[in-house]
Amino acid sequence: MIPVVGIFAHPDDESFFTGGTIATLAKERDVYTICVTNGEAGENSSGKEGSLADIRKEELLASGKILGIKKTYFLNYKDGKLSNSIYHEVAAKIKEITDEIQPEILLTFEPHGISGHLDHIATSFITSYVFQNASYAKELWYFCNNDDPINVQKEYFIYWPPGYAKEDISKTISVESVWEQKVFAMKQHVSQTKDVNNILAKYPPRPKEENFIILTKDTE
Repeated sequence: MIPVVGIFAHPDDESFFTGGTIATLAKERDVYTICVTNGEAGENSSGKEGSLADIRKEELLASGKILGIKKTYFLNYKDGKLSNSIYHEVAAKIKEITDEIQPEILLTFEPHGISGHLDHIATSFITSYVFQNASYAKELWYFCNNDDPINVQKEYFIYWPPGYAKEDISKTISVESVWEQKVFAMKQHVSQTKDVNNILAKYPPRPKEENFIILTKDTE
């Protein structure tokens, strides 16, 4: 099966943002994910003691199993510490993995990082670089929000970038048929229960869809 590699900043990004798409693609392709940081700067609602990084790794592996992810790679960078001084180092580690897998599609955040999170933005830029330098990768899928208003955690995000107009979105995937699978995967991130509840609270009036801007080697 032709592989797909999703490249994300934190444990939970894979299910919170693209869980439905991953579950859908995993029915026909081998899907791998790369998690750049361990998410240790987040809160811990799990009640478990010990390293939050280890807890979140376990949660990501449980989520990945539900979504059908074949393997998850951990780069073990510190949450909130991605900066331009290590971008080339991170890119080299990602490309070493993708060179082995030879994915046709790379999947990541749109360049504003969805929420403006700087780790998301860095991961998007780094993935874009890898895409440009990987001949086997034919498409880069940027997950994006549409321009519908959403509820923002104002106490956390200093600035939430606007979404994209319908005409700027390349592909919209209905995730209705895998919605329960996506939600079950999200709920494996027990340490992030507050975020899970916030995200799910906004969905009842919204279509169960995931949107992407797609770059190809022919149009970049």
